[in-house]
Amino acid sequence: MDAGVEPHPTALEVLRRLQKEGKLHGIGISTPEQDQNSLVDLMRGGWLDAVQVIYNIFEQEPAAEFLPVALENRVGVIVRVAFDEGALTGKFTAQTKFMEGEFRNHYFAGDRLARTVQRVEKIKAAVGSAEPDMVTAALKFVLKPAAVSTVIPGMRNEQQAELNCGVSDQAAMTDELEMKLREHAWRRGVWYSGKD
Repeated sequence: MDAGVEPHPTALEVLRRLQKEGKLHGIGISTPEQDQNSLVDLMRGGWLDAVQVIYNIFEQEPAAEFLPVALENRVGVIVRVAFDEGALTGKFTAQTKFMEGEFRNHYFAGDRLARTVQRVEKIKAAVGSAEPDMVTAALKFVLKPAAVSTVIPGMRNEQQAELNCGVSDQAAMTDELEMKLREHAWRRGVWYSGKD
C-alpha cells in the first residue's frame, strides 16, 4: 500500500461516523442462524447498539455467552423466533399440515414435527399450572434474562397480538420454572436450511 493512501473504512466505521454526525441513531445486526455468537466480539468492541437473536426454550445457547456480553456492554437485545416457528405455542400435533409453499414445511420436514411435538408435550408437563398457557410460558421464558430488551413474537391476528403484548404486564416467570425449562434445551443443528 502506498504511504499516502488512506485505507478504506469498514462498513461499521462508516456507520459509527454517520451516527456521530446524527444521521442515524443506532447500529444493529440480526444474528445468522448458524453462528449467533459471531456478534460477541462486535458487542465487546462497542460496534453495536442492538442485536437480534434467536432465543427460546429449545434454543438456549445465547444464555451462555451472548446475553451476558450484551448486558455487560449495554447492547439492546431483540429476541426473535420465541415460539420456534410456532411449535412452542403448543398448538401443533404430529399431524399438523402447513400451507403449500410455507417455510415450515421445510423446517419441520420428515420426522422433525413429530419429534418437536413430543418435546413440547414434556415442556407442557413442566409448565403445568404455573402459567396459563404455552404462549405465555414461551414469552416469559425469553423475557426473563435481564439482557433481553424486547421480543418479536409471531402473530397471525389481532387477538394473538393483544395476548402477546399482555404478557409483559404479567408477573415474571419464577426462577423455579425457568430452571425447569432450562432442561429442555435442544441442540438440533441448523434446521433453517430444511431437510431433504
